[in-house]
Amino acid sequence: MNQVLVSDAVKRRLVEREIRIQQSVEVQRFNPSIVLGNITLALIFFVIDPNLVISSGAVFVYALTAILVAQSIRSYLRLRHRERPTDVGSRRIQKINFYAGLIGLNWTIFSLLALRLADPVTSMVIVLGTSSFALASLVSMASSPIAGSLAAFPVIFANGFGMAFFGHLPVSTALLVSASLATITFFVVAANWQKTKMNVLTQVDSMLAKADRAETMERLSHRLAKYLSPQLYLSILTGEQTEEIVSKRKKLTVFFSDIVGFSEITDRLESEELSTLLNRYLTEMSLIAESHGGTIDKFIGDAIVVYFGDPESKGAKKDALACVRMAIEMQERVRKLKQEWLNLGLEETFDLRIGINTGYCTVGNFGSDQRVDYTIIGSEVNLAARLESAADIGCILLANETYALVKDWIAADEQEPMRVKGFERPIRTFQVRRTAELDTAEALTFHRREANLSLKMNHALMNDTERELSASILREALEKLDGRPAS
Repeated sequence: MNQVLVSDAVKRRLVEREIRIQQSVEVQRFNPSIVLGNITLALIFFVIDPNLVISSGAVFVYALTAILVAQSIRSYLRLRHRERPTDVGSRRIQKINFYAGLIGLNWTIFSLLALRLADPVTSMVIVLGTSSFALASLVSMASSPIAGSLAAFPVIFANGFGMAFFGHLPVSTALLVSASLATITFFVVAANWQKTKMNVLTQVDSMLAKADRAETMERLSHRLAKYLSPQLYLSILTGEQTEEIVSKRKKLTVFFSDIVGFSEITDRLESEELSTLLNRYLTEMSLIAESHGGTIDKFIGDAIVVYFGDPESKGAKKDALACVRMAIEMQERVRKLKQEWLNLGLEETFDLRIGINTGYCTVGNFGSDQRVDYTIIGSEVNLAARLESAADIGCILLANETYALVKDWIAADEQEPMRVKGFERPIRTFQVRRTAELDTAEALTFHRREANLSLKMNHALMNDTERELSASILREALEKLDGRPAS
């Protein structure tokens, strides 16, 4: 039974739709055979005894034959290149039944008119010819029991009645022949209809099974997406990322954050409260990371690892700026969350430490043949983790490499150089002070470039010392301008 529950009414409509499609396609495919059969039968009878055709009045039936043939050719030419339709309306089926009925009526009238004046031998030719064409129509309209019946039954009954009424065969013999042909026709129609229904039911079940598998895969992919970053998830789906254990060197900006005193918080909160707070916090941070284009590497309890520059990179400078902006937004969001939690009566709330570093890392699949993890490793990753540990509560600590990329937009104060395990030289670090958003950068930045002058000043990001130094430099420049020689 399909996991996708489909009501009987819906399944019945699907079956009816597929039957209509099959009927339309089948009749269109056999249209040339129907046309050829009509023309051939009419020519045979006319060649055998043209006087009979004319004197009996059956020649007028040829006009109807010509109309039916012209209509069939027109329909075939109009639809011959059409792909299999996705649906066929009931009017299309009604037209098929109507034209099939006209074909049956046409040859019924012909048989009755011709048998009235024909000799026994010609009568047998007429009966065999029209009956054979009627039975052949059943083959070409196997999926259309109404159309097949309208094309075949009138001709068969007309032949039996004509042979008996006009004295070509004894009544009992004519009735026996007609009954036999009608029985054969009935069973052929019934068998074709049963076969059609079984085939369509099989097709519909297959369609539903495929839809079920597709929906199952979609549900599964949505579940898997929660275990992967959006960028990695999309690269796997598109085939850009494989499961092979390979890696590459790329310049990344790496972000580490954790909650200050998380171990102590866990001891003082009930597990339900802790789970609620932590899940809300991680959800909010994940949304911010995704909005800035960061790849979430992992959650390690309360810690978050994010990197920029893989699978997609906008360039080292833009990647670093996006990472720092993300960190600033996270800090602002945590401050708002803290206020929400305090208003709810929770005494324990979260404070963040964040460390950011930029450098060449090894990124790729690591693990075994059975299980791999797409992650980042290297000394630059370790340095980001060390910066996070060294950051003050509620602060963002940048390595010098990151600060050099974002200093035109982010204000930061240089800290005392750090001694970090694994690094021979002290590490220069900068603590983020505040940000000037790019959309207002023009208003906050004074920039002039002339033939012999270049001046760029981001006064909104200056501290008092920097402002005094800048003013002194500008005054010195003005003095030189005032003392310039006359031109």
